[in-house]
Amino acid sequence: MAITEPHETQPASGPPAGGGQVTARRRGRGRRWTLVVLAALLATVVVVLGTLAATYQPIQAGGEDGIHFPGLPTGTGITSVNNFGGVPGELYAPPQLGTFTIVEALNNPGPRAVTIESVSIVGPQGQESGAPGLWPLTPAGPVMWINAIGNWPAHGRPVAGLSLAPGQYILVGIPVRLSGSCYEPGSFGEINVFYVKERFLSFTHWVAAPVERPWVFRAPADPGQEPANDLTCLAK
Repeated sequence: MAITEPHETQPASGPPAGGGQVTARRRGRGRRWTLVVLAALLATVVVVLGTLAATYQPIQAGGEDGIHFPGLPTGTGITSVNNFGGVPGELYAPPQLGTFTIVEALNNPGPRAVTIESVSIVGPQGQESGAPGLWPLTPAGPVMWINAIGNWPAHGRPVAGLSLAPGQYILVGIPVRLSGSCYEPGSFGEINVFYVKERFLSFTHWVAAPVERPWVFRAPADPGQEPANDLTCLAK
């Protein structure tokens, strides 16, 4: 009888040769796909949050106005006009050389604070270097603010740099003067917006805020224009 050498046998139910390597490769692919999906979700979240931050603009104007502000000039002869029949009307500032103050209200109904970088009666294009002469009003000093609720202080504080908190309601005093000492007797100019530059995180916006009541003036002649027969000029 023939004698054979002993040898090991592989059970029929055992794993095929190389099966462990296949399983490891499959697990590696699964982890990579998971990381890809998580990275895509994170990028989407970043884009959405960035878009929301870039467009976040909560500031609203309105509710109060006037000409009186602590520590700022009120001007001469300013009065409410065209206010018959329950209509709010307009504020009329007659020709004058001195400074007067436009008082408006601002509030933040949003969920996050924003920083007010500036408030002006002049829009961003008018503030650019080389812009034409300002008309019909020109800024006449720093814009100040006070809380709209509570007792008025003796003086306001500069609005530039104010962090306007959610729910905060303030009054701003905007000192201005007419852009010319001569005016056309039969014509009028009007102001119905003022401008707020605000910042949220690294994003800034200029907002055209409507005034509570429009301001009207005798239309001042352009600065530097020679007096003409049809112009009336104030004595300096």
